[in-house]
Amino acid sequence: MVDFAPQVAAQAGAAAKPSVRRYYVLGLLTVVYALNFLDRTIFNVLIEPIKKEFTLSDTAMGLLAGFGFVLFYSLLGIPIARIADRLNRRNIVAIAFAFWSAMTFLCGMAQSVATRALARVGVGIGESAGTPASQSMVADLFDKNERPRALGVFAIGTYLGVFLGYFIGGWVNQHYGWRMAFFTAGLPGIALAAVLWLTVSEPRRGAMAETFTPEPVGPTLGFLASQRTFVIVLIGFCLTTYTNYATAAWIPPFLARVHHLSSAEIGTYAGTFKGLFGMAGTLVGGLVVAQISRRDDRWKLWAPAITSGLAGPVFAVCMLTSDFTIMVAALAATSFLVGFHLGPIFAIAQTVARPSMRALASAIILLTATCFGQGVGPLAVGMINDALKNDYGADAVRYSLLSAAVTTTLGALLFVWAAGSIRGDIKRAS
Repeated sequence: MVDFAPQVAAQAGAAAKPSVRRYYVLGLLTVVYALNFLDRTIFNVLIEPIKKEFTLSDTAMGLLAGFGFVLFYSLLGIPIARIADRLNRRNIVAIAFAFWSAMTFLCGMAQSVATRALARVGVGIGESAGTPASQSMVADLFDKNERPRALGVFAIGTYLGVFLGYFIGGWVNQHYGWRMAFFTAGLPGIALAAVLWLTVSEPRRGAMAETFTPEPVGPTLGFLASQRTFVIVLIGFCLTTYTNYATAAWIPPFLARVHHLSSAEIGTYAGTFKGLFGMAGTLVGGLVVAQISRRDDRWKLWAPAITSGLAGPVFAVCMLTSDFTIMVAALAATSFLVGFHLGPIFAIAQTVARPSMRALASAIILLTATCFGQGVGPLAVGMINDALKNDYGADAVRYSLLSAAVTTTLGALLFVWAAGSIRGDIKRAS
């Protein structure tokens, strides 16, 4: 017979904590995550002026937007996450936050492609440490049923950062140049890192679980690999992340080349209809899935599968229509539908992993998906752009971006498959 007393006591103790305090930590970590995406997204709205100044191809810009960022992000993310499973996560997040913000500032000082690439790599190094440790902290503040909602709130940082990156980048670039846009993005993070360090305490590890037993890395990786849900969701998330990053990088050039918008107009339209609608989808996804999955855990994946599947054809309309109003409406709908799945998928990584391996589980799913999505997505679209530009000119970008409609549809099919094993995998992790 299973003794539920420790779990009940742990959750009661967590519930006794001031709710405001829990949500303050969640809110501040969400802001950190938003500035994470601001610092990586602002480059995308500046692709055209940077390309012009350094006389680069779309393939080269795809490398800088994607691979230049994810190289060290991927290499260092897993080791740092392993450290976060054992050491103070608050300190790790604060130090990483200050570092990547400083590197963003230095992006604006780059005088060559090489120094620009090095600064971009520095942003990736810093950001590799922040998100897994943050998600692990959130998982220790909210229980299994609260987690999709809490991580849905956390995940809105993705699109809040996208909105701010596009909006700030577009407007500051138009009036003060692309270098000032990087300075504006980097400075606030350094100050907020100090706020995080001074006002947030490290949560008790495993507070929402029955037990907490640290495990060596070998058994940890073996357990995660044996969780079929985790493995299938990882592959599916790679495909939907391709959609996110390919569109994040190339929607601004698409709006400039196909619809002839100015830098400030791109910041406004891309920020509003990709950033804000994506943020709304992410928030709704976390709230809806937290509610409907209480009776059946399979809805944690069925719901993301439905919305990700719908996103493919809607995005195809966005790319192929010549009507500006329809394009904007389809971009908004796509952003909402793709954003819906982020909170539930983040929650899956935490829920099918044991408490002692949550930061590592989060790092594996985030870093692998980011490596594929951000490393391959912008580069693949850039290469297709260069291959098609002789035949299609400015319209090449709309056809190359259709690859994103395909990947989100394939990701949806994998989420459906993973739903079949989720209930058993949750039991094994508890």
